[in-house]
This record gives sequence, C-alpha cells and structure tokens, in this order.
Amino acid sequence: MDRLEGGGGMIEEYGWAGRVMSWLRVVASLIVVNLLFVAGALVGLVVLGLAPAALAATACLTLLRDGAFAPGGGAEQGLARTFVRTYRARFWRANLLALPFGVVAVLLVLDTAVLPALDGPIAAALAVFTWVVGAAALLAFVAALTVAVRYDEAPGAVLRYAAVLPFTSPVTSLVLLATLAVIGVALSLLPMLIPLVGFAVVLFVAGWFVDHRLAVLDPDHPRAADRRAAAMPAPTASTH
Repeated sequence: MDRLEGGGGMIEEYGWAGRVMSWLRVVASLIVVNLLFVAGALVGLVVLGLAPAALAATACLTLLRDGAFAPGGGAEQGLARTFVRTYRARFWRANLLALPFGVVAVLLVLDTAVLPALDGPIAAALAVFTWVVGAAALLAFVAALTVAVRYDEAPGAVLRYAAVLPFTSPVTSLVLLATLAVIGVALSLLPMLIPLVGFAVVLFVAGWFVDHRLAVLDPDHPRAADRRAAAMPAPTASTH
C-alpha cells in the first residue's frame, strides 16, 4: 500500500483548531469505514462477507493511523477506494484466513448452549475454558487482520504468527482485552452507535495495539522508525 504524506504542518500551524479538525476528520473516517464494513458484510451475505469486510476495514484504518489520508475533501473517497480494492482482491484469502476462527466460534456457541444443562464444578470449568478460548481466539483474529494487512504472507504463515503474537506480551494482550470489554459495555449501553462507528472503533483500537507490538518486534515495521526517533534523546544546544 502506498503511504501518503501531508497534513502535519497544517495541524501544527492552526494549533488547537487544527487538532479539533483532525479529531473530527478521524471520527468522520470511522463512520465511513463502519458503513463500508456493514455494506461489505451484507454484500457477502454476512457469512462470506464478514472476513473480507473486516480485512478491508483494517486496511483502511491502518492507513488512517499511518496518516495516509491528507486533510481536505479526499479522505472519504480514499477510504472507499482502499476498502473496495482490498475487499475484491482479498475476498477468498480473507475467508480462508478466518476459517479456523469460524470453527472456534461454532464450538464456543455449542459449549455455551451446553452450559445451562450442567451444574457444579463441570459447568464452572467449562465456562472458564470457554472464556479463555474465546479471548485467545479474539486476540489471534485481530492480530491476523493487522498482520495480513502489514505483511504479504500466505494465510498459514499469518495464522501461525497471529497465534503466537498475543503471548509475546501478556500485559499488552490483557490491556487490549480490558479495552475491548470497556468498548463492548459502552456499545451495549449506546447500541445506536454500533451501526455508526461500533465495528470501526473496535478494529481501530485492536489494530493500534497489534501494530504497537509489531513495531517492537520488527525493526522493518513502518512505525519502528518512529519509535526509535521518539526514544532518541533530544540534541543539546552547542556552547561554541
């Protein structure tokens, strides 16, 4: 994907007004991506559309975090083009990538259906197992989406890397799960936001955490250079 530059100087020039406009642009972009995600899921009749829509939305949100969409009137069009191009080009690849997670989801639904018929220690153990497997699958899925966008690897390689990635930093994974739980509670209290920004916010936040971890592990990651620059001490003024 091409990374576009621009916009930083304008935001700095206009100070707080530029920052407000930047945040408004991000919110507008999240709304556009969310609507595109819903449309993409429906086009694929949900079952076949969810994975390509999630991957295409992740591609758009990754570019958005990278600052690829310059301020002005073209961000929405750029998001739409990126979404449609990614959705069409990676439709079957995304479904193949999501297949193991679909199987896990079905098994978790079956486990949840069995729980009411059990009682005692067996029910408690099965409930804990279901929650742990569900959390691990969720972390691996969002990791797979970001890894698939950042790296042009075969689905098998992406799945192997995504399965291991959450365990490279348990603290980050727990913070991500807690953040997603908070977002889930907020959306349950304000369900009208789900068709507006709900899916995009979840993918945006999850992608930010995964990208942060990838930048730590991979020196060639696009954001690794930014991390190194931020870690460098500021130059001292010369006394000569």
